[in-house]
Amino acid sequence: MSTSTLTKVLWAIDKRTVFAFTVTAALGVLVATNPLAGLAALPACFVVYGIYRWCRVRLEVWQVLVLFAMTSYLLLNYGFDNFAVGWGGMQFPVGDLLIFLAIVLVIWGKQSGMLSLAMQDSAAICMSVLLLLSIAHLIFDVPRFGLYALRDSSMIFEAALLVLGIVWASDAKRMKLLMRWLFFVFFINLFYSYTFPWGEAIRSNSPSAGVFHPVPLFGNYQQSAMWLLLGALFFVWLGPSLVRWPRWVLILLAAAQLGGLAILQVRSMYVGIAVIFVILFLLGELRKAFSLTSMLAAGTGVLVAFVWLVSMAGIQIQGRMGPVDFSFIANQTKTLFDLVDPNARMSHDVDRSGWYQEVWRRIQSSASNTIIGEGFGQALISFETEEGIPVRQPHNSSLTVLARLGFVGLAAWLLFILVVCTRYVRYIRNAKASAQISSLMVWLLCAFVVALLHASVQPSLEFSSGACPFYFLAGIGLGIIRWRKLEPSTVSLPMSSRQLATPSG
Repeated sequence: MSTSTLTKVLWAIDKRTVFAFTVTAALGVLVATNPLAGLAALPACFVVYGIYRWCRVRLEVWQVLVLFAMTSYLLLNYGFDNFAVGWGGMQFPVGDLLIFLAIVLVIWGKQSGMLSLAMQDSAAICMSVLLLLSIAHLIFDVPRFGLYALRDSSMIFEAALLVLGIVWASDAKRMKLLMRWLFFVFFINLFYSYTFPWGEAIRSNSPSAGVFHPVPLFGNYQQSAMWLLLGALFFVWLGPSLVRWPRWVLILLAAAQLGGLAILQVRSMYVGIAVIFVILFLLGELRKAFSLTSMLAAGTGVLVAFVWLVSMAGIQIQGRMGPVDFSFIANQTKTLFDLVDPNARMSHDVDRSGWYQEVWRRIQSSASNTIIGEGFGQALISFETEEGIPVRQPHNSSLTVLARLGFVGLAAWLLFILVVCTRYVRYIRNAKASAQISSLMVWLLCAFVVALLHASVQPSLEFSSGACPFYFLAGIGLGIIRWRKLEPSTVSLPMSSRQLATPSG
């Protein structure tokens, strides 16, 4: 072969093919030298490639940044919370940097006018009150406590994603892509969650980073159970309008996600299923309630088959709290209703009771603490994990708001929750929307309530992996309500920015 012919062949090779070959080769070397770390990197690369394929050209830069951050928060949760880069002797969380850059791009970009309208939303105003009160505290707290004050205030400042969600919902095409992205991430989370029994080995071989102490990037599952439950609903309610997969495949994947709850063993998600049933009945969504019942039946079948297979193979799968078998799951469920001996209650319940009392004493310690809170920077409880890591929050996000920002802050926080829920319910009941948008709004309401339920027993909103998706998805729902006209002739998705009329709500 002549040199000129070889040159033409090389130029004809697609650059993407070269890039894919390079990445594949790198992954092969990583798997060969460090199998667990290599296997853990596979889903991350798959997610990055999927976002690239779906987002290239179709999204603006700020939206790509948001999706990268949201994907990492949903899948890696606590690991990505602590994934930081250093500069000038200080460590900065990558997720917060991405969100901050996205906000700057929106302010400077063509959506600045839309951003101003979004900030006038009643829910955004409630969070603005919390933001102003937090800034007043930080003026005095940052000089005293440094980065710990900023860390503790993150659950308030990350509410900026509420506004970004509202802005995002103004474009119909990008809303469609967002729903496809959610489907994609839930699909990955399904398989990632099933690696929990090997989580310790994954963490020990994972790269680590952190602002205050090193945390493994892979092998963290703090939010995974909630996304399994919500992902199961998403697959059945919205999956048929997003992919052309057979219905039985979507039901099977949804059932597998519900079956995964038996491995992660998060009791609040058992309650979450009951809460979702209540929401559906109150909204008159009987067909969706029936589909949830079918999913539970199928999920039970998947769990039975899984437990039977591993028992026949002589393998015992260890879940978060105990072995993956029916007796443990039944006993764990009974503790929700205090059907067992109170002396045998799980240690988590005893710990939380003590934490709540400790926080309440801090709230009552002075009039200023009661009215406007003690601010940020100090740990609210005195407790350390087995690894010696201090636990700073009382595992109840609303109680954290009360302790940090007093009853003034708690009032604004509860008003925010009330405003969001009320507007969601009114829209679902009154809007003549398409089946897809109606299902999306019901799902967003369920996601909002389940996230609050989880935050009532875990410090989920105190961490970026819980707060950022929570605010962003809430903003998406509020944006759909705000930008769409409640008329029979409305199209199935929100109007584009050029078609925006005077916003409602």
